[in-house]
Amino acid sequence: MLARFKKNKKQALQRNIFFSIFLIIAMVLVVSFLFYTNWNINQKRAQLTARIEALKGEIQVLEQKNIEFKERVSEVGSEEYLEKVAREQLNLKAPGEEVVVVKKEPASAEGSGEAKEEKKSWWEWLKNIWER
Repeated sequence: MLARFKKNKKQALQRNIFFSIFLIIAMVLVVSFLFYTNWNINQKRAQLTARIEALKGEIQVLEQKNIEFKERVSEVGSEEYLEKVAREQLNLKAPGEEVVVVKKEPASAEGSGEAKEEKKSWWEWLKNIWER
């Protein structure tokens, strides 16, 4: 009976050691999993924070553009702006105004040779240098 008791005690001790090792391994795996998920969450948080900051910057730029557009809208309705557009883009004149056109004079006979040489392309200029 004593031999059986020692044998059972030895088997119980072996089972206890096995379950202890199993529990330690399981706890290490659980803790590792928790550290890994925590690290992933922190990485995602950092990415989202960076994205939030970028979007805040975009919001500020768009709000500034919005303010500029509102100023331009109020400017477009003014009489001075309409006159400016009519003169510059539509080539119109106000009643009672005279239009003056300034034409360039054609190049003289002496200057025409210089003008032609200036109009040569870079390729012709390079060929002239190569031929020399």
